Amino acid sequence: PAERAGFGSTVHVIESNGEKLAFTLVMPEDADATRGLISTTSPIGRALLNKEPGDSIKVVTPGGTRAFEIVRLITIHDPA
Repeated sequence: PAERAGFGSTVHVIESNGEKLAFTLVMPEDADATRGLISTTSPIGRALLNKEPGDSIKVVTPGGTRAFEIVRLITIHDPA
């Protein structure tokens, strides 16, 4: 989708603690959390799919519940 997060999108978020993060949604075999590459099948990846800027999400992860607000979205449809 052009205006929603999907495979290949980079999603900029602010976590509830104020930390700014960017996640790129990738296939499971390409995932590398240390580089911000999040699998579309991971808890955070699934929660981000089909979301758009302004949306807030809560995600239950193995490390506990995390809350994010999406502040910017770059999709594969945006010019490089």
